[in-house]
Amino acid sequence: MKKSKADLKEDYKEIFSDLEKLNPDSVVLSESPLSIVDNWIDSGSFALNAIMSGSVYGGVPQGRIVGFTGPTSSGKTLIINKIIGKAQKQLGQYGVIWDSEVAIDANAAANVGCDITRIRHNPIDTVENCRNQISTFLDNIIKKGYQGKFIIAIDSLGNLSSAKELADIEKDKSATDMGLRAKAIKSMMRALTYKAAKAKTTILFSNHVYSDPSAMFPSLVQPQSGGKGPSYLASLLVQLSHKAEKGEKEHSDEPMITNAERIGATLNAMTIKNRFVPPFLRTDMYINYKTGLDRYAGLLELALNYEIIIQSGPTYTLKDGKKLGFHKNFKNNAEFWNNDILPELDIALKREFRYSNEKYESLKAKADKIDQEVLSQDSLDIS
Repeated sequence: MKKSKADLKEDYKEIFSDLEKLNPDSVVLSESPLSIVDNWIDSGSFALNAIMSGSVYGGVPQGRIVGFTGPTSSGKTLIINKIIGKAQKQLGQYGVIWDSEVAIDANAAANVGCDITRIRHNPIDTVENCRNQISTFLDNIIKKGYQGKFIIAIDSLGNLSSAKELADIEKDKSATDMGLRAKAIKSMMRALTYKAAKAKTTILFSNHVYSDPSAMFPSLVQPQSGGKGPSYLASLLVQLSHKAEKGEKEHSDEPMITNAERIGATLNAMTIKNRFVPPFLRTDMYINYKTGLDRYAGLLELALNYEIIIQSGPTYTLKDGKKLGFHKNFKNNAEFWNNDILPELDIALKREFRYSNEKYESLKAKADKIDQEVLSQDSLDIS
């Protein structure tokens, strides 16, 4: 049976009209505000941005759940605070933290760039309370029309108790958890995923990991505290690890400051889940305990990988033959990285990492063209 283009348009309108009544968010995918990431929030590290978003100028996606996992002292809280600070400066967002460890330090947050007068701190005890409070908060954002104005952090997911656990403690009971905490965390993640997208509010969380000595074949991906819910439902998961860096030993004869030999830490970041670019990308970052996160750490390795910089023994040159000399000559030269390396590196990353190299505008233009070609036909066979 053949139908004219006018009949086809009317049929389509009728088919989708009832669906739109049941689901106001039902729209064409190319125009869906929930499926398109409006903004990417800088992490403070160009290399970390690269493996998370496929662009040195990207970062974490707005309106999605993003987790940072790792052992103690691997930089989880520092990076989350750094992202909140960047969100405040980049998008004018207000930070809201749910703190289960009562370990968020105002001075530490200020030192990495946060405006602590525009961060609400909420100590929290149980998964259920955390879920209910964030859910209500997101509902209010949507109701008042303040989408994209806030950024949320949960620090940490692994330290949240279940309501049953606290009730058992109050009753002096020693009953086992029986997986209720893991179920509660999964329930929280399910409840918040859609609302975070609807409110255009990024939810960052940190979580502890633990090794499994009984595993016959150890995995690079370490299990998280609280079950597999965060792994299933987060859009982006970054696993962090670290090793201490040693400084000079000129004061080693002074026992009171012997520990000052450790001046920083090299952090390794690996994306163990990513819905935007291919996962299992790795990079190194560097944190100096005095000066903070090195914005340019890890870029040399990326530039070498894409042959933007060429190494010859201990010296380096650009691909056009310009001599750079030793690494120390350009290591801290922000102008060199910003002007000579980052633009070329970003092009290489987008070509290599992204699932598609075409921009959204060109995709939409192609779709519109196809629609016009289809509807311009005299009749269409839909039987």
